[in-house]
Amino acid sequence: MGQKQTCKVTLNQRSQKQQKVGESQGKRAEWKKSYDFIFAVIGSSVGLGNVWRFPYLCFKNGGGAFLIPYMIFALCVAIPMVILETSIGQRVRKGIVQSWGIVPVFKGLAVAQCMIAVYSCLTYPVILVWASKYLVSSFSSTLPWSTCNNSWNTAQCVTPLAIGQNASALDFNLTTFPRNKSLHKSPNITSATTEYFVREVLHLSASIEEPGKIVPDLACYLFAMWVILYFCMFNGIQCMAKVVYVTASLPFVLILIILVRGVTLEGASEGLYYYLVPDLNKLKDPEVWISASTQVLYSYSVATPELITLASFNKRNNNFWRNSFLIGILNPVVSFASGFAVFSTLGYMANYQNTTVEEVVKSGPGLAFIAYPETMSLLPIPQMWSVFFFLTIILLGIDTQFASLESLMAFLQDNIKFVHTHHKIVRALMYATMMLIGLSMVDEGGVYVFEIFNNYGMGGWSLFIIVTCESVAIAWLFGFEKYWNGVVDMIGERRGKLWIKISWKYVTPVSCSGMAIYYFCNSEPLKYEDFVYPTWAQCLAQMVAISSISVIPIYALYRIVRVWRTDQNYKKLFRKDPTTPGGDIMTKRRDSPDFEPEELAIELI
Repeated sequence: MGQKQTCKVTLNQRSQKQQKVGESQGKRAEWKKSYDFIFAVIGSSVGLGNVWRFPYLCFKNGGGAFLIPYMIFALCVAIPMVILETSIGQRVRKGIVQSWGIVPVFKGLAVAQCMIAVYSCLTYPVILVWASKYLVSSFSSTLPWSTCNNSWNTAQCVTPLAIGQNASALDFNLTTFPRNKSLHKSPNITSATTEYFVREVLHLSASIEEPGKIVPDLACYLFAMWVILYFCMFNGIQCMAKVVYVTASLPFVLILIILVRGVTLEGASEGLYYYLVPDLNKLKDPEVWISASTQVLYSYSVATPELITLASFNKRNNNFWRNSFLIGILNPVVSFASGFAVFSTLGYMANYQNTTVEEVVKSGPGLAFIAYPETMSLLPIPQMWSVFFFLTIILLGIDTQFASLESLMAFLQDNIKFVHTHHKIVRALMYATMMLIGLSMVDEGGVYVFEIFNNYGMGGWSLFIIVTCESVAIAWLFGFEKYWNGVVDMIGERRGKLWIKISWKYVTPVSCSGMAIYYFCNSEPLKYEDFVYPTWAQCLAQMVAISSISVIPIYALYRIVRVWRTDQNYKKLFRKDPTTPGGDIMTKRRDSPDFEPEELAIELI
């Protein structure tokens, strides 16, 4: 009995000492409720890609047939990688650098993923700026993109009503730009919606080499958006946890409202036909599988720091396994529902204008800011539906921005002591810097810069390289069995070990590395509509992609040389046990400031 008491007293003294160390270094914040983490991750994963990218890719790549490679890749790669990333964060319970420190030679993955987050934080606010302008304009008595009586309209402007009345006599194209009119069959027709987006919102110049002036109202919206983001995030995850309940849940309600309204419109069945009817011949095309896999990674926020960082704020025994499957189910459901909402309204638009769905369907900005607003203008009470749609776009974008920004702040706080002490000041400086860089995307040539970061900074072959490195680092270098023991130590034994093992060790590295090679070798020159980027801009785009993944081999080479020069054991490059409450060795857990002495006392007794 006396020995037990002495053990507890010694451990209490040790705990008090470690607690002082923890307070001086800054104890890591935690989610107060497990649902805080779930809502934050859902907000990060379910984003704009589900609304404006998935429906178009589904239509372009065989309709319902596209769902086959999409679901295969989600089950075999994406969901297992979500489990991997959330388990790393929860296991180490520190920043992304410390998380990948368990495989020292691949510690450069942390910087690579943070670079992806930086590009995301630069591009998403621009989308939110465009959506904000549309949202404010939606409160007008007449939607400005529904008429040709505005100062920005040209003599070639035609309203949807006029197009519908003259469709049989005119060969029109809704994407006709005045600057490119010689490339189209009918240069005398351009829609009012296109002119609003091109001439009033973007003030689009002829090329990336003509940046022109900064658009004043877009710059004001950009400033306002960053101010809103700062005050929503100035106190870290505690503020984020409160805001995300609204921003993550309200879009689901709005999408449901738009969906119900869309399927009741005349001509909706035509749009749904193009969306759902499978073209199985498309499955023979490698581009379909590449598009599906890219969309899956993009949609699940894999290969970015969000999942690891958000999971690092979990308690050690949080059931991340359940949360990963919840994310895995919700993501395709929202994507599929968004496709119903979008294509039912596009079917109505095609029916109203007496044309085909192919003429009105567009990807990315074209879908969200040209085709869909035009549909809104044709509905009864168009202002209400326009507000619903653009409010959904803004909330989805803000959610993703929350996760990316917090990941970057956690990266700085975990590695620079000054940032942890003065995080509000550093956060303000970081946001201001990103806002200044973002000004290059709100001038007259800004959309060209936006497309570079959107296509090469946040996506492309670099994502496949990062995912490949992640799976190799954990399943092969650290060791699958040893890592799985750590998972069991956190949440207990789970079914699906064989599925996860096959995915991490074989399916993910082989498929992703193969797709990265195919993607890189068969990439086409970057274009925006009919404008082909000049050679120097193409090189810049590739440099943006390389900038994120180049740090992985550079840091690996540095660690190898360092071990060689100091005559250390090369095994230290491949495995390092965490020394935090998420570690594998119980005796190392007592070194953590968060360790409860009573817990070890019970284990020793």
